[in-house]
Amino acid sequence: MFMPFHSPQSKFNFQSQSVSISILIENLSMTKKEEVSKRKTKSLNAKFHGLKQNMGQIKEDQRCIRDEQRKIRGRLEDVRRQCNEVRLESEAIVKQSAFNRIRLVIMFQIIKARKDGDFDKAALLCRFLNSISDRTNHLFGSGKKKKGCNLGLNRRKMKQMG
Repeated sequence: MFMPFHSPQSKFNFQSQSVSISILIENLSMTKKEEVSKRKTKSLNAKFHGLKQNMGQIKEDQRCIRDEQRKIRGRLEDVRRQCNEVRLESEAIVKQSAFNRIRLVIMFQIIKARKDGDFDKAALLCRFLNSISDRTNHLFGSGKKKKGCNLGLNRRKMKQMG
C-alpha cells in the first residue's frame, strides 16, 4: 500500500495516515479552488482586457469628437466674421443709398431751377451737389474723380440770358 505522506517514525500509525489523507484531500480541494480561481482570474483578465479595449475605443472616439468640435468652432468663427462683414457692408449700402437719394433730390431741384430760369439757385445747388459728392467719395472711397455739376452753361452765357 502506497502512502504519499508516510513518515519513517510511524510506520503503521493510523492517526498519521488519517492526517495525511486529510492533507491529501485538502490538497485536492485546494487544487479545485485554484482551478476555479484560475478560471475566475482568466475571466476577469478577459473582461479587463475587453474593458481596456473599450476604453481605448472610447478615448479615440472622444479625441475625434474634440477634433470635430475644434473644426466646427473654426467654421463658426468664420461664419461670425463673414456675418459681421456682411452687416458692415449692408450698413454702408444703406448709407450710400441715403446719399444717393439726397443727390437725386438736389439734381431734381437743379433741373427745376433751370426750367424756371433761376440760374443762381441752380449754380448754388450744383456746388452743394459737388460738395456732397466729394464727401461721399471720401467716405466710401469710390476713387472716381467726379467732374462735378455742369449745367451746360458757363457764366458768360448765363449773363447773356439774364
